[in-house]
Amino acid sequence: MSTPNAEPATGTGDGDLGESGLAALKAERKARAAAEKAQAALEAKVKAFEDAQKTEAERTAERIAALEKDAAKALRYEAAEKAELPLSLAARLNGSTLEELIADAGQLKQLMGINAPDTPAPAPTPKPDRRQGGGETNAGGSMTAGRDLYRQRKRT
Repeated sequence: MSTPNAEPATGTGDGDLGESGLAALKAERKARAAAEKAQAALEAKVKAFEDAQKTEAERTAERIAALEKDAAKALRYEAAEKAELPLSLAARLNGSTLEELIADAGQLKQLMGINAPDTPAPAPTPKPDRRQGGGETNAGGSMTAGRDLYRQRKRT
């Protein structure tokens, strides 16, 4: 068995063609080499174009994935707000629609025993300080009562 070669052997068969046959054979071989070179160059251009398109498609896919992730995060926060769940627990919600997320938030509230959102307790009223304002209860409200009280304190 013989293996086929890329180019036919140039042996005694070439001599039988004559001068015009040899010139035609050489011209044909030269044209074939040029065609193969052109084909390789075009294949390289096609591959480069496909790679450029593929990377653009990949970049678009990455942008779409990032936008979908942001939208899902916003949907979780919306569901947590509607279910009156603390926003710090929004990342734990599972579901693909708003209704599923709200239902999951309700289940999470039951498991954690959360009845209402975290609201700060009202500030307590300060206790009265006896050192301020004299603390006497029998002080009058008129000018004469104040004058009389002043004189009384100055005599003693």
